[in-house]
Amino acid sequence: MDFREYLELFEYFGRGGMVRLSRAEFEAQRAELEGLLRQQQPFDREQLARLVALRTALFHERPKLEQLVRRG
Repeated sequence: MDFREYLELFEYFGRGGMVRLSRAEFEAQRAELEGLLRQQQPFDREQLARLVALRTALFHERPKLEQLVRRG
C-alpha cells in the first residue's frame, strides 16, 4: 500500500477520533509493521498489541476501494 491508497482508505474507513497520518508517520509505521511481520512468530503480548494497533492505523488488509464500488 502506498500513501495515496492510505489517504483514500482513511477517507472511507476513518472514524471519529482517528488521526490521519502524515506521509512520514505513514512510512515509519508501515516499516514497523513490515518488520514485525518478518519476525518469528508467535508474538508476545506487547508485539501482538502493537501489530493490531499498526494494522488498524494503516487499514491493513482492508478491501481496495475499487472492490467496494458497484459497477454498472
